[in-house]
Amino acid sequence: MNVLEARRARHLIIRLDRGEELPAALVRALDEAEARAGWIEGVGSLEKAEVALFDQASRTYAKTRVLDGPCDVVALSGNIALQQGETSLRLSATLARESGVGLQLAAGELVWARVYGLELRVTAFDDLPLVRVFDDRTGAMQLATQSSAIPALAGEPPRLAPPAHAAELPRATPPAPAVEPPRATPPAPAIEPLRATPPAPAVEPARAASTGSAELAAAPLPQRPTRPRQEDELYPEVGDSVTHFHFGDCTVISSDGERIRLRQERDGRVREVSLTMLRIEPPTVDAATGRKQFRLARKN
Repeated sequence: MNVLEARRARHLIIRLDRGEELPAALVRALDEAEARAGWIEGVGSLEKAEVALFDQASRTYAKTRVLDGPCDVVALSGNIALQQGETSLRLSATLARESGVGLQLAAGELVWARVYGLELRVTAFDDLPLVRVFDDRTGAMQLATQSSAIPALAGEPPRLAPPAHAAELPRATPPAPAVEPPRATPPAPAIEPLRATPPAPAVEPARAASTGSAELAAAPLPQRPTRPRQEDELYPEVGDSVTHFHFGDCTVISSDGERIRLRQERDGRVREVSLTMLRIEPPTVDAATGRKQFRLARKN
């Protein structure tokens, strides 16, 4: 058992509007507020959602379940931590919707959702730097404190740009069997945990007895549910030109496959739009510059 204490906290009230997507929109809001550790609660409604369950036997996430249609958020909770230097969210939700046989409930880890209207309360822990580390006893990611003994992680954490996939973990093979804990008599010379010089700083696991740094670095990350994407889907990328039905001719300055930021050519203003609310017509290619040109129309 591990007990972590936070003595300095802020309370943030965040409202996500219709068409915004979880977890990407929430990660952007948290980065702007510099909330890198905390707890999340929320209520509201979703237009569409995808949930998954963790299978303890295989130590992997089962196939995501899609709720294609309106549903109410009966309960939503989660936490915020850093993982591999990026903001990482873990959200769990209980959702309710009407079906042909009456009221239907679904619950699990919220992989993705398109918001109809969502209100969240975030309790940000300003004096408790949380990180998400791999626990070889369960094959899951667990919360731990950021060790002040690691130079790269000491002091004030850097302000982070929003990650492309909202801190979702890549899929990986099932983790290796648990490493045997060190014996009472340490080897000579003793290896100081997490004091090696890996390419990126490792973090101590949330248990009392730690393994050597080499074993931690080799441990594979557990599988996390990921949202499938069709191979033939085309999205505007950075540098492409688009003609938006309202903003006119623009250039794409950032894109994560779900939302893009556009710079209007007529006045240089930056706009952010959700691609799920638009109809993307097949692009043409400018023979002179080689740039793709997309037309973005309002989805009927």
